[in-house]
Amino acid sequence: MSARLDFDGLDAIVKDLGRMDAVLKSSMVDNALMTAIQPAYETAKKTAPRNKKGHKGRYGNGHMADNIPLKLVDENGMKAIEYGWEKADNSDYYYAKFVEWGTSNNRYPKQPFLNKSMSKNKQKCFDIFSETIRKDLGL
Repeated sequence: MSARLDFDGLDAIVKDLGRMDAVLKSSMVDNALMTAIQPAYETAKKTAPRNKKGHKGRYGNGHMADNIPLKLVDENGMKAIEYGWEKADNSDYYYAKFVEWGTSNNRYPKQPFLNKSMSKNKQKCFDIFSETIRKDLGL
């Protein structure tokens, strides 16, 4: 007497896994990331500290909150999306990093809004990403 375990559908699973490489290299993931980040990104734009005098930016490009950088990142095959300013930023809105992190002399206390926007919307972003990928794959 012997016991046996059959895996029905194993061929389909192997075929689907073979498609995953093509999916990851397509724009499908990029588009899903861009769609998924929108709730957090929009919250950051709404909650960014604004000048009380109503200035629209000294560079003519609008307010810092309306110019938050958003970019897709591909590091060693891992895709992600980032928004906000990097420490080395020297763009027109370089001062935004001091708004977010404050200054070492505490002359300008931190007013974090980027990380708070992500914390508030993290689950929603994950849900949107999953749903977008599922829809694009026809699942």
